Amino acid sequence: MKYKRTEELFELLNMKNISYDKYLAENQDSFVCNDLKEYWAEVIEKSGMSKVDIINKADIAYTYFYSVIGGNNYPSRDTIIKIFIAMKLPLEDCQRALKLYNWAPLYPKVKRDSIVIYALNHNFNLYNLEEMLEDHNEKGFKNR
Repeated sequence: MKYKRTEELFELLNMKNISYDKYLAENQDSFVCNDLKEYWAEVIEKSGMSKVDIINKADIAYTYFYSVIGGNNYPSRDTIIKIFIAMKLPLEDCQRALKLYNWAPLYPKVKRDSIVIYALNHNFNLYNLEEMLEDHNEKGFKNR
């Protein structure tokens, strides 16, 4: 099975000749994970990084990181972005995490968001992102 984009799922649900049971069986990998611990385990594994490396590269406190991935703390939008910048995962994964926590997805018409999108798409580290935000007179993560 393969992860499908939202548009693809809408198209399938609009089809008249598909049963819901078949749709469910064929698209299991595309559903949003409701278990945040399971979700974090999945993306951390996907990153191929150790938790310590992620913590250091995201510049967040050790205990806070573990409370987030353990499902005990509700992270800010910026914290989620910092973690995904650290893990060097694609924009799509960051957008999914933001949606899981009911945060607005990154929006290219917002200048600061467009810089973050660019950074995610070009594998910037947090330092490079901070520098680019400062160069363009946008608030960084340290002064929020």
